[in-house]
Amino acid sequence: MAGLRVDKLCRGWEFPVLDEISLEVAEGEFFVLVGPSGAGKTTLLRLVAGLDAPDAGKVFFGDEDVTKVPPYRRGAAMTFESYALYPQLSVFENIASPLRARRLPAAEIKAAVHKVAELLRIAELLERRPGEISGGQKQRTALGRTLVATPRVFLLDEPLSHLDAKIRVELREQFHQLEELRRTATLYVTHDYAEALSLADRVGVLADTRILQVGTPAEIFERPASVAVARQFGQPDINLLDVELAEEGGELAVQAGALRLPAPAERAAALRGAKGGLRLGLRPQHLRTVAGEEKGGLPAAVESFQSLGSYGVLGVDCAGQKLRILTAAEADHRPGDRVAVAVDAGAGVWFGADGLALEG
Repeated sequence: MAGLRVDKLCRGWEFPVLDEISLEVAEGEFFVLVGPSGAGKTTLLRLVAGLDAPDAGKVFFGDEDVTKVPPYRRGAAMTFESYALYPQLSVFENIASPLRARRLPAAEIKAAVHKVAELLRIAELLERRPGEISGGQKQRTALGRTLVATPRVFLLDEPLSHLDAKIRVELREQFHQLEELRRTATLYVTHDYAEALSLADRVGVLADTRILQVGTPAEIFERPASVAVARQFGQPDINLLDVELAEEGGELAVQAGALRLPAPAERAAALRGAKGGLRLGLRPQHLRTVAGEEKGGLPAAVESFQSLGSYGVLGVDCAGQKLRILTAAEADHRPGDRVAVAVDAGAGVWFGADGLALEG
């Protein structure tokens, strides 16, 4: 059953911010909406929470149409990126505020606050006020206040964005262990593709006022519906080559300038049926350097190499095409070196002239 359903939600007419946004989040599902800054992610959360009114469309919590229900009666708990803490209250009282509003027993409030404070690594800050703690600690306090509630829907607006890398990774690992999230529909928004892929049961990609694709993290990463989606996910960026079909001796190939690659037989019909130009997307991890004599190795010249600790990024010129390749961090490459490049079997995403992935 859908815990949250958004049906053709619109905001803005002359200059749309959101244009007919529809999505469903099941009870117990962790749904992550990812998109660049200014895409309308926070606007969508505010519409769902009832803080702003849509120009068209509806919002449902379960089977109930809550589009015109005021925020305090909707039963949504929302974390704001901008903290929205009570400056005169301690960290403890900020986290406890939704529980005090429900008039829960003091012992129950204390236990709930300490539980979430331990999870968020702020137990030692409970007696301090917001003005006495850092930005990242304020963000964890705001997140704690949301997590202690028992809402119908959780709405999380980039709750990890101001945290240092170590704590961010720790909290990602613990999100799915929270019983509160496992039984409640959660809509989480972020601009960080890695956060989306690591946290989500399903991911929605928002850009240019619309949701471009919804799917599991693996589907979004491995089978992007468009060039726009492919570009949002992955580091280093996906390699995109403008290619043309070439056929010789009954075998189909694609050519990008002087670079020629065999085309997969199972995609022959789709490639031949494509109208206009073709683009081939190759993830850097689907390319590798090989011994020069290995069959299928393509000669290339090294242009750059960056060692980034856990991996390296090799930039090469392969028959006039600039390619980025993921390598081991300890690889030893210098500008001007000659290497051979191979493409993993079955790798590649094919796009038509309209930027959409080819079907079939």
